[in-house]
Amino acid sequence: MGFEIRTVREEPSSTMAGLFSAYAAMKPTFDAKMADLFESIEDGIAKTNDLGKLPLWADYKKLKDYGRPIGDNPKRKMADVRTKADYCQFYAWLADVLQPEAILEFGAAFGASGMYWLAGLGQRQSGTLYSFEPNPVWHPIAEQNFNAISDRHLLTLGTFEDNLDVIKPKVQISLIDAIHTRSFVDKQFELVRSVSAPGALVLFDDIHFSPDMKECWQHHARNPEFPGVWTLGSRVGVVELPKD
Repeated sequence: MGFEIRTVREEPSSTMAGLFSAYAAMKPTFDAKMADLFESIEDGIAKTNDLGKLPLWADYKKLKDYGRPIGDNPKRKMADVRTKADYCQFYAWLADVLQPEAILEFGAAFGASGMYWLAGLGQRQSGTLYSFEPNPVWHPIAEQNFNAISDRHLLTLGTFEDNLDVIKPKVQISLIDAIHTRSFVDKQFELVRSVSAPGALVLFDDIHFSPDMKECWQHHARNPEFPGVWTLGSRVGVVELPKD
């Protein structure tokens, strides 16, 4: 495992207490079938990366105080935006262990993390990944990558905020991985909570993307309402929602 899992807080009421430390202690090895699937996913990621740099979603140009320069003609390739494999394997493991009825992620980008979520859901042949990607150039690439792994997904062309009604069951795991500014993430988190089951996990990606995003994460991590709070390396923050 290439990242450290740190427990920020685990209250007695946390049903996830010990789950992440167990993952760290087991230094996970996956069975041959899952290992082969991971290799297939990484092959797909490499092929997608070979497509080169493709345009960012046009609305990125409208953002103020994004935290990083976007450029006049912004483009990215798969390697520029994907989550590293060790985190993605953790996502697959989490989906397998928790057996959620619904996983939510946004944005899908080119589909790297989504493929791993689907790999985890495929272990039990249950659950659905609800994913959102507003970029009309990236969306069909993500959908092709998803379909190569499983059909247990609904990938929407559009923003999560504008398409909340497509999510039918209550969500047990969410990954917020879209526009990394506090003004966006705070509002998105409230919407995520509105579609989440009691005790659900919410993952915040790129918590050190900028000082603004770091402040956003620290604000939520300090909230005593959450019975469990963890960090995965320097990239991902996790909160456990209260049961009621």
